[in-house]
Amino acid sequence: DSMIEAHNNQKFSTKDQDNDNNTKENCAETYKGAWWYGACHHANLNGLYLRGPHKSIADGVSWLLFKGQMESLDSTEMKIRPKNFRRKLITFNTI
Repeated sequence: DSMIEAHNNQKFSTKDQDNDNNTKENCAETYKGAWWYGACHHANLNGLYLRGPHKSIADGVSWLLFKGQMESLDSTEMKIRPKNFRRKLITFNTI
């Protein structure tokens, strides 16, 4: 998965708060969107909305293993859950 592979356990980076693992560039500034960057990204749902295929590389709304980094996604949806989600689910189902 594009999110888990390169972004899991990363700090959130913005153009003015560089928390990524890339020492050569600020990934949020280079790829035009705040995100949980490693050394930079395989997924960027906060990139530029470029409407489909484009010539720039990896600065659109992208998911590497879905449409690649040269085509922006039309729409996305993020859902965030707590770290102990599975434990809560198991507890809930056994009551």
